[in-house]
Amino acid sequence: MMTEHMIYQIIGQRVRENRIARQLTQEAISEKLQMSRPSITNIESGKHRIQIHILYELAKLFDIPIQDLVVIVCDNEY
Repeated sequence: MMTEHMIYQIIGQRVRENRIARQLTQEAISEKLQMSRPSITNIESGKHRIQIHILYELAKLFDIPIQDLVVIVCDNEY
């Protein structure tokens, strides 16, 4: 069974992977999203409950579909 914490960890891992693949720093992401760098660190570590508009902005920034950042969970898994 996937827990809420696991979902945020996976999202954070995907954010980090996309950021690194594009050679962006946490500082650069934080400036573009008008967030603090520690907030980006917390998102990447799964400690921050990321808001949907931030997910949308990250997907736009990475030029990927938002689905590439989220976790798809079937009813019987959650």
